[in-house]
Amino acid sequence: MALPEPTGRAMDDLTADRTPETHLNTLRTRGYLGTPLVGDKPAVYRFPKEPLPVNKLPLAGTWTTEYEHFTAGPDARLAFIYRARNANLVLAGTGKVTVIVDGKVTKTINVSGSPALHRSPTTTKHAPARLELRLDEGLEAYASTPG
Repeated sequence: MALPEPTGRAMDDLTADRTPETHLNTLRTRGYLGTPLVGDKPAVYRFPKEPLPVNKLPLAGTWTTEYEHFTAGPDARLAFIYRARNANLVLAGTGKVTVIVDGKVTKTINVSGSPALHRSPTTTKHAPARLELRLDEGLEAYASTPG
């Protein structure tokens, strides 16, 4: 079986209409917006003034940003405007995450154990939506992958 000819397009061009995977760590963070990240120690972050741009991720509350993940502290929240049917989240630890889509609580995720994929509610289209997550203290956030 032969492979098709190269398209000559960059990979980002092929998914330009969808939100890319967002890594929550100091190694590969892309699209972060807000208070500068402080590595390996707790710091307080604030959301920038609304409206948030599409595909940018700010933090609020206390977070410890680390090489492989972000660890939630008191009042830890993250938000972003995404363009996809849902956002899959890789989370670890023990606690709950409140999922808010366009200002409405849509789900509570119970997290327990090592890093695992958790799905946010699914929408019927790829229209932009504002996702906010409120994480219990001690939970670890690794990535968000839109679906």
